[in-house]
Amino acid sequence: MINLKVVSPQKVIFEKEVEMAVLPGAEGDFAAMPNHSPFISSLRPGQMAIMSGNKVQESFFVSGGLVMLKDTVCEVLVDQIESLSEINSSNFQQTKTYQELEGNQSALSTFEQVVNSPSYK
Repeated sequence: MINLKVVSPQKVIFEKEVEMAVLPGAEGDFAAMPNHSPFISSLRPGQMAIMSGNKVQESFFVSGGLVMLKDTVCEVLVDQIESLSEINSSNFQQTKTYQELEGNQSALSTFEQVVNSPSYK
């Protein structure tokens, strides 16, 4: 198990033990797992998936940020995060994340794509 801690500028979003988290790294998606090689990466807008038994347990859109991984700890610092279980194609434009991303057409396009067709289901 890995201790996954997700923090926004306003608060700790969650902290829990997970089998694996798939994150949208700047150079491509990667899986944070126990005893992964230590590293720091920036995050691009995309889907973050929390996995257990090769199945998605929870899924989020992150607008960007940083991730630090060492041993059994993964700390994710996000600009904006939105649970995909709470949004769909008809209401995503009313979310705080959508409003914060206005003016960033690339990130808005990615947000819409993740909501309508997540990579990890």
